Amino acid sequence: MLLLALVFVLIHQAFFLNWTNDDSFISYRYAENLSSGRGLVFNPGEKVEGFSNFLWVLLLAFFNIMGINPLISSKTISLFASLLLVFLVSRTGLAFGLSKLSSSLSALTLSFSTSLAYYSMSGLETVFYTFLLLLAVFMNEKYEKEKKEKYFYFLYGILLAAALTRPEGILFLVLSSLYHFLKKILTKKGIPLERILAAQILSFSFYVFLIILRYFYYAEILPNTFYAKPAGTFIEEGYNAFYANIRNAFFSGSFFLLPLFFLLIQKNFLKKFAYPLLFCLGQMIFLSYAGDWMAFGRFFLPILPLVIILIFSLLDLRGVSPEKSSSKSVLKFASLLVAILFAGFNIFQTTKAITNKDIYPYNVMNSTCLVPLGKWLNQKFPTQAVVALRRQGAIPYYSKLKSLDFLGLTEKRIAKNIYKEKDLLKRNQINASYILDQKPDLIILFSFLADDEGWVFDRSKPGERFYHLEYLLYKEAIKNGYTLLDCRSSGRKEKAYIFIYQEEYKGNFRKSKTNAF
Repeated sequence: MLLLALVFVLIHQAFFLNWTNDDSFISYRYAENLSSGRGLVFNPGEKVEGFSNFLWVLLLAFFNIMGINPLISSKTISLFASLLLVFLVSRTGLAFGLSKLSSSLSALTLSFSTSLAYYSMSGLETVFYTFLLLLAVFMNEKYEKEKKEKYFYFLYGILLAAALTRPEGILFLVLSSLYHFLKKILTKKGIPLERILAAQILSFSFYVFLIILRYFYYAEILPNTFYAKPAGTFIEEGYNAFYANIRNAFFSGSFFLLPLFFLLIQKNFLKKFAYPLLFCLGQMIFLSYAGDWMAFGRFFLPILPLVIILIFSLLDLRGVSPEKSSSKSVLKFASLLVAILFAGFNIFQTTKAITNKDIYPYNVMNSTCLVPLGKWLNQKFPTQAVVALRRQGAIPYYSKLKSLDFLGLTEKRIAKNIYKEKDLLKRNQINASYILDQKPDLIILFSFLADDEGWVFDRSKPGERFYHLEYLLYKEAIKNGYTLLDCRSSGRKEKAYIFIYQEEYKGNFRKSKTNAF
């Protein structure tokens, strides 16, 4: 059954082989600049930390030095991580005392996941990070049972790697440190306290050292992405953001959360599953804060393997006495039903994505509609030209142009100052004025045709044409010396409007081979 799960993972990923998330190209650009000696920057000469996956970028930069393109290396690493992840689900289930059948069904169920298949091919660090979290749980269980120091040190090395891969990874390092410290104090079991503290202090010291390096390099303690992504968070929207993220991940596995409450009434459950539950709690806290626009539950995937293992622990046959054959039959049927239900949900998700790949958000999650525009800009304009737009992935990557981000991901002033304005309409007005004041050579605006009768930029104003910020730029660009250069498709019912600064510049911006990166 485990072999079947591994085969199905590969088959499922084949449907998304040519899908590359637009955000992945941000990491690719940083990695290529770093490996080419330009520094860990998005725009050469501008030190802004517009990524949130430090270790991932370093891995891609290393392989780029070895001659392997980030597009290839990112998908290859994630593919192997996904296979190891499925195998590790089975091993972790066995480590927690699940039967062979339940452990194998856990692995098979995960293999049906659209989230796993897509994010393995997306170019993002999500699957690699998910593997690190499950590996940490597995290593902790090995330590809990065998009390060997090497497992404890491996555990904190893995947790440190997770903290360097994703910003929220530090949360699991903190939670794990508290867990092991308190457990040692209360139970007196395991390796000596001073060695526990030594491993924890070493991990945190290395993390703090990198923060110090960040400060000296970027002149910031926090990455720019911390300031540039406030929308949709718990802080701004309260519990609505949490519920929205759970709904977004419903078919991806968040519906499993409800049955987990039954585990709380089982004898010795908290004692047995305290550590993985702590991880689930930590990720749900982050999910409440972060918000996420992507389909397939990107921020739920890191705990999906743990949730599946916990669900099958509910249905495991080992707790049923041999005399109760009817109970065994019911649990077997329930286990198969869980796997079939999850498979059905994810077949639906995969089918919907494939058939609507050129409609938002799928057109951004596969970027195939955006790549041609980036290549077109690269052919038409020299690299010193500046393009302003809100999608900082495939278009800047393939165009090789200096990029100004509407949303502030790679622009400190927008991220740190403009977002201080809480009123969205005022913020967009300030933002639009700032962008136009920079006089970028090109401005690219995206419109989405909602239906035959009207264009939308937000729910409150269905009669308008663009997202509000882009609508403001659309109105003001002409007044500020811009002319419409071209209008190109960027997806089904979506267009990219390309404005150029001043009519006489049209003839000057022609591609020069001497200006290539």
